[in-house]
Amino acid sequence: MHTFLKVLFLGSALSLTLSAQDRVTTISPEHPRIGDTVTFTYNGAAKAALHRNVAELTAEVLLVRESEMPLLVEVPMQKSGTLWKGSFKLTDEKTRVVLLQFVSGDAVDDNGEHCWDLLVYSNKDLPIRDAHVMRAMIHRSSSYFGFKRRKNEDAAWADLAEEQRLYPDNWRATTLGWSFATRMKPGQETMLTIKQELEEIYQKNQNNEEVVASLLPWFEQTDQRERADFIRSEWLNKSPHGTMAAAARQTAIFAERDPLKKIELLERFLKDFPQTNDNLHSILVSLCIQAKLFDKAIDLLEQHPDPNPQHYNSIAWQMIETGQDLQKAVLLAKKGLDRARQQEERSKPPYLSTRQWMRSKEYGIGMIADTYAFGLFKLGNFREAEEAYEEAYHATQGREAEINARLMECYLKNDKYSEAIRLADECIRKGASNDDLMVLYKTAYTQKHGSEEGFLEAVNAARAIAAGEARADLLRNAVRVPAIDFALKDLQGTTIKLSDLRGKIVVLDFWATWCGPCLSSFPTLQKVYNKYKDHPSIAILAVNTWENLKGEEMKRHVRKFMEENKYTFPVVFDEGFVEKYGVEGIPTKFVIDQRGFIRFKDIGFSGGDAMEAKLEQQFEFLLSEKASEKQ
Repeated sequence: MHTFLKVLFLGSALSLTLSAQDRVTTISPEHPRIGDTVTFTYNGAAKAALHRNVAELTAEVLLVRESEMPLLVEVPMQKSGTLWKGSFKLTDEKTRVVLLQFVSGDAVDDNGEHCWDLLVYSNKDLPIRDAHVMRAMIHRSSSYFGFKRRKNEDAAWADLAEEQRLYPDNWRATTLGWSFATRMKPGQETMLTIKQELEEIYQKNQNNEEVVASLLPWFEQTDQRERADFIRSEWLNKSPHGTMAAAARQTAIFAERDPLKKIELLERFLKDFPQTNDNLHSILVSLCIQAKLFDKAIDLLEQHPDPNPQHYNSIAWQMIETGQDLQKAVLLAKKGLDRARQQEERSKPPYLSTRQWMRSKEYGIGMIADTYAFGLFKLGNFREAEEAYEEAYHATQGREAEINARLMECYLKNDKYSEAIRLADECIRKGASNDDLMVLYKTAYTQKHGSEEGFLEAVNAARAIAAGEARADLLRNAVRVPAIDFALKDLQGTTIKLSDLRGKIVVLDFWATWCGPCLSSFPTLQKVYNKYKDHPSIAILAVNTWENLKGEEMKRHVRKFMEENKYTFPVVFDEGFVEKYGVEGIPTKFVIDQRGFIRFKDIGFSGGDAMEAKLEQQFEFLLSEKASEKQ
């Protein structure tokens, strides 16, 4: 067992088993092998069961595979009394871990956000090689391809230690341990240990290109860049079309700042490495769109057997927004919309369930229908634009405030004031309105009723319903997890400690300057900050993270962004806490109570009104909770 695993394994939680999970589900065999039929039951009468009186139940089984994307298997469950039963045959030879959750409609029983798991075993009654490595990676994520987990560093170390005990020569376990250690125990001592172990592994595997390619970044991290360059150069001469050569070429492509040169490099790469996965072709199309080489992007799409409809959408939107060849742009949007509607399930990524894919497909249709409608509207085809906007509205379930406002504008152009008023009321109740929609609502109301009389009452009635639903949703989604303390620098270089804010409600908003939804949310964040900046019990911190720039250049970039946009809410620079807080995507907001517990977590941005209302509800709930404690 390597040094890190010996040290950090002490106190690890090897006792993580399925015993607590057996109350709801049983799985047989507990140690499945490739070729086994795995059977599981779900007890709807169990105290911890989420699905009690449901008409149908599906087991979602995620096969976590070595060197491959996960594969999701959907197993319909058969009911007998309160017991459901299902099974599948484990045939994929690359599977190392099996994750399990049960779904009925939109409700998911994932064992309290800690889905059930099984290791795959070998014929020697031992977990198959890399099974513990794969599960260690899962333990370090709060969501693994949609299967929720409780992040557990101790369990991750325990799995790595057990992998090394069973397979002492497994270099993957060792390098993953290094990755853990540099985050948990950074410093010279850690780097010295890595350097020693790195040399051992390299000497044993120096003729294995896959292993050496994985070790090169570690030579660079341990101040051995010249040696890494020498090893890389040797392999490039020895194997000019091998793993190392492909990795070096890709690194050069994505390091290139000039968009035209980047496109040229990627085109050459795809010629030299034709076996490359389809994702790089999609990246090439995206780069052409970003560089506004629309004709080139269209040619690439037309050459592809199954082009991504959203690429047509991206091209069409930019052309329509700038008024460039509107007729052509509308035809492109229509082509993308037709392709999106016709997408078959074979386009489904292997790790998505049918329900997830259908939802994603519908949302994609909504986005392209919005673009198509936008083009028709600009051409003055208001009737056709209305139909397309209605499709966009229904496909996105009325959750996109900007689409809703554009549909409102179309209704007004077509003198459909009653429809506009009904739509506005729906959107406000859903928390999916914005300032533009409210202005249009007022216009529609005045046109229909002849004056503004009663308008505010109608708005307030809808908002009251929205507030009630938001509060119910608030209580359903409340959590209580200790917030990790931090000491981070703000724009002025002052250190802000979370623990110094104890006694206040603290909003942490993780964001980046390149993140579209983050930027869309900022006017609302500024509005909320202005309202509460003098409140003695509320503090707001925007945590800048995942920027493409580093060091002082990154800080200058963020300061300039804040100054140009005249945002005044406090910003601090992240130092790895985005990972410690389990952030999977941005924007993500955490609302921390006065005692230092995370009580609410919100991912994404669904409109300014919804965001503002939700934060106010959360503040009100936590302030009233604190007040009741004092009584």
